[in-house]
Amino acid sequence: MIKKPMNWENVQEFSERKTLPLGAYVCRVKQAKVQDNNYGSQLAILFDISEGEHSGFFNQEFAANTLENKKWKGVLRVWLPKDDGSDKDEITKRVLKGVVSAFEQSNLGYRWDWNENSLAGKEIGILFRNEEWEYNDKHGWAVRPFKALSVAAVREGNYKLPEDKPLNGKPNASAAVPPANVPAGYTEVEDEDLPFD
Repeated sequence: MIKKPMNWENVQEFSERKTLPLGAYVCRVKQAKVQDNNYGSQLAILFDISEGEHSGFFNQEFAANTLENKKWKGVLRVWLPKDDGSDKDEITKRVLKGVVSAFEQSNLGYRWDWNENSLAGKEIGILFRNEEWEYNDKHGWAVRPFKALSVAAVREGNYKLPEDKPLNGKPNASAAVPPANVPAGYTEVEDEDLPFD
């Protein structure tokens, strides 16, 4: 006879995980925080989708995850400039300015004051792309946050879907040639533990 596991009544069975369709979504910021790592500083913007049929997607995904080390997946990471005068740093500044402009255009009367805490509660458009991943001998593709847009651009459909991002050194399955390296700005580091609830 099989021994009944402890806490059996509360165990959730595996179900098919919902996936977010590729596209752009109107989102609301839950929290923003500057994080430092070996490569520099990033602005981590924690958000959830706030309009349409996928509203609350990341909250539902987080609540359904029963793993102890679960992480919030709705995070846009933006590198912060180092002011070192390099060409790469100039691109980083342009990317950050695009994010700031998207926030200012999306929230009537809002002006960026260099305080990341002022982003909480603000609306922003987020464009997603397919990114390849590999972990513990497993491999696949995931739809991940890529770029900030104005809310109006999302609502009007005024954006272009980005190319898929394969792992370094692998050809892009959706293009004949691998895409050029993404300019300094978005999701180029491993997920880290975030201080968000």
